[in-house]
Amino acid sequence: MKKKILLIIMMVLAINTVKAYDFTAYAPSGQMLFCSILDQNNHQIGLTVGVPKPSGDLVIPETIHSGGADWTVTEIMDEAFRESTITSVVIPNTVTAIGNRAFYMCTQLSGTLVIPNSVNTVGYTAFCRCDRMTKVVLPEKDVIYGNGCFMTTGLTGTLVLPEGLTVVAPQMFRNNGKLTNIVIPNTVTTLSGDAFSYCDKLESVQIPESVTTIEGNPFNNCEKIETVAVEEGNLVYFSENNCVINQLTNTVVIGCKNSVIPEGVVAIGSFAFGQCGLTHMPDIPSSVTSIGDHAFLSCNDPGSLVIPETVTDIAPEAFIYSRFSMVTLPQSMDTIPYRLFGMCQWMGEVTIPESVNYIDRLAFSWCTKLKKIYVYNPIPPTVNAEQAYYHSFDLVPRSATIYVPQGSLSAYQNAPGWSEFANIVEMGIFPIGTEWYYEIENANGSITYQHLEYTADTTVNEEPVHILVRINTLYDKNLHEEKSYEYIYERDNKVYWWNKALGEFTMLYDFAAQVGDEWEIKVGMEQLQLQVDGEGTVDYNGQTYRTLTVSDPQDLFSGTIICGIGHETSFFPERLMTKGDDYRVEGIRCVWQYGQLIFHATETLCDEVYFNFHYDVDETTADGFQVYPNPTTGLITISDTQPGEYRITNTMGQTLMTGHFGGENQQIDVSQLSEGMYFITIDGKTTKLIINR
Repeated sequence: MKKKILLIIMMVLAINTVKAYDFTAYAPSGQMLFCSILDQNNHQIGLTVGVPKPSGDLVIPETIHSGGADWTVTEIMDEAFRESTITSVVIPNTVTAIGNRAFYMCTQLSGTLVIPNSVNTVGYTAFCRCDRMTKVVLPEKDVIYGNGCFMTTGLTGTLVLPEGLTVVAPQMFRNNGKLTNIVIPNTVTTLSGDAFSYCDKLESVQIPESVTTIEGNPFNNCEKIETVAVEEGNLVYFSENNCVINQLTNTVVIGCKNSVIPEGVVAIGSFAFGQCGLTHMPDIPSSVTSIGDHAFLSCNDPGSLVIPETVTDIAPEAFIYSRFSMVTLPQSMDTIPYRLFGMCQWMGEVTIPESVNYIDRLAFSWCTKLKKIYVYNPIPPTVNAEQAYYHSFDLVPRSATIYVPQGSLSAYQNAPGWSEFANIVEMGIFPIGTEWYYEIENANGSITYQHLEYTADTTVNEEPVHILVRINTLYDKNLHEEKSYEYIYERDNKVYWWNKALGEFTMLYDFAAQVGDEWEIKVGMEQLQLQVDGEGTVDYNGQTYRTLTVSDPQDLFSGTIICGIGHETSFFPERLMTKGDDYRVEGIRCVWQYGQLIFHATETLCDEVYFNFHYDVDETTADGFQVYPNPTTGLITISDTQPGEYRITNTMGQTLMTGHFGGENQQIDVSQLSEGMYFITIDGKTTKLIINR
């Protein structure tokens, strides 16, 4: 047995001492070359690995004389000059193949590299890490290039790819951070994934008519690209709004920092917007049904992400490393995929719809600022909690508050994964972010739109109450008047309202009431006795709401209550509050939660109403003064008013800034305020101010 082992060892040693080359020779430039015979009959050789490695300026000869014969150099073999210290290389016209990693990490190789027209193949990472190589001249024909063959070099300025080339290989020019422009000839048919990724000085992309295949996003991680376009006549791709779109599948395959996703697109492809410099998340149109992996990798928008209900397929890691502060997932989701929001360290709040029943491993890993998680499924979604490292909420603070549906507190407190959180509380009927929109007819016949929004929580008389900002708005003049704050809280399917005159709570709604039940609402110093006369249901968007028909002796708040929504006519008993002198409430139009429309009673364009209130701010923002630009990134100008005092408040009524301005075209710096909606008041006039960075 020992003899057999010894024999095996001797055979291994013998094999390892066999030379990797057949003979040596010297280059005209003086370096030793190591030659391996490829074709004995035709006297063809390749240059292979040997020691010492060459250095300095290397000139490779066409032929080498050895053993009484002339040998033609036809190949530079795998790793032949890997990590050598050559400073330049001349490749002869006899070479037809350059092997894998042939010049890998030749960090002293500088200047221009010319690859002769005789070359047919260049291996993978052949010139990778040739950091000082500033220009490459490629053969004017079709050549097979290996993955990453010119990855991480020093290529500078404009790269002109040769006529005849058909395939730009995967990662072929990845991480060439000094390239400012790329010219792709009209012979190229395939742009492979990551072909130009991390070329972060590129500012524009032009896809020629000839391209019929784009694999992944060839320009992934090119953060400075501002425009992308496709030549007219391309039969597979077209460009619109700085998006490259596959017209056969209606999929966005390449986006950039200035992209607007067109209506009609049905899919966002893998890496389509991957680290493309997005500072503002483009709206995802309702036509989109699927989002690919890494589609919005590292989106830098610190605002809100709302995924439309039409999206039914979201790939793992679609939003990894993004910086959204608030995320709302659609009812169309039943699973939150692997690392969907991994490393989203800016996320402070997420809403998980009732439809979700499984949260995959690391879905929210490293969301270290996540403080509020709203989960609407009364049955706790299954989370991956068996291994700490793969936990669905890995490194999410266990002090985060988990808001769960009424009656499901115990289920969450005992569910694997969820039980680890210290603060699990039952939600009220209205989640934060709920908005109501009512229409009001004024005494003079004009129309006012009343907007209520649940903006924050506070405590009144030791009760945890919601703050509702109540604003009457003339949208045609963008004028906000009669802003007030109302306070409500919910318990046992009842809604209580703070009576400011009496300093006590009064019941506003009893969503659990039956026919014949009564309750009293105290409005100011008066009382309103409501009676339930009937019950029914109303359906909207697949959701069934219970309704109560109510009446009162004075017919001041008679009508229909939609349980979980509010009164069909007005949220509060406006007619008694105002004595009916100034205006007549016409009825509910729309209700939103987290920016998503959950209910509307008429054909009113509710999305337009939402946009108008939150974003579409005219420069003529109030009767008597102007604020512009609005929205602003930090500096506003006040005009058309006399010198005076200004006050800026948030949606909770808290004063954040005050000051004196000197009159015409006075500028105010509001850059210290975070993104969001505010109100600016001057001389008793108030208008909204949007800060959007």
